[in-house]
Amino acid sequence: MYKKVIWPLLLVISIVLSIVFITGFIASIVVSKSEESVPTEQQFESSTLKPEEGESISEDASEILILGDSIGFGVGDEENLGIGKRYLDLIDEEDGNKRTITNISVPSYESNELVNLIKSAENKASISKANLIIISIGGNDLNRLEYEDSVSLTLAFEEALKNYKENLALIIKEIRTINPDAQLALIGLYDPYSKEEPEKTRLLLEWNYETRLIIDSDVKFAYVPTYELFKYHLTEYLSPDEFHPNGSGYQVIAEELDRILK
Repeated sequence: MYKKVIWPLLLVISIVLSIVFITGFIASIVVSKSEESVPTEQQFESSTLKPEEGESISEDASEILILGDSIGFGVGDEENLGIGKRYLDLIDEEDGNKRTITNISVPSYESNELVNLIKSAENKASISKANLIIISIGGNDLNRLEYEDSVSLTLAFEEALKNYKENLALIIKEIRTINPDAQLALIGLYDPYSKEEPEKTRLLLEWNYETRLIIDSDVKFAYVPTYELFKYHLTEYLSPDEFHPNGSGYQVIAEELDRILK
């Protein structure tokens, strides 16, 4: 009688234990899989997007672009710094921020050539990322006038000024289409002839005046009046060619640019 009762009981217990074991095994597999699907804190941090090694994301970095002719290029500067690098040195000393400079000026360029220069795809890229664009143009337009007497000089000047103003307007329009937010600055013309050719001095002053009228139409466009800077310091500020600035001349222009932009 005892044997008849114990064996069925053991069989039931064995079945129950088997079910419990199988159930526990399946549950452990499910939990294990679910834990694998949840990333650890270390896995989450390593999967977060980070800058590529060596990539700079400094908010202080900015681009300075120089456009124009031999003055923009820096011809005559014995230290080969020109306006751009001298200005960059000034502001780097003042705030310690890191900036880069690009100079695509071409000596001997006139305003119509600068119009074509800024339309190239490569130069558009430089214009688009610039925070400050420094322009030097117009001197060659004025200095290459062909004339025989005062009458022909006046006619040649009026034609050159008309073309220059149209080109300057196109330059500004093209730059603003590419980069509407950049600060612009144009370097005015100084008079390397002084009292030798008073008629040319009068025309130069009119040229600068007309230039300023165009620049004043843009609230983020500054004019640097170099005529006043050089008027009484030609021997001090001109290079041996007696036409382009020397290092001291470029330095005083850069300092005036810095003062105005502040």
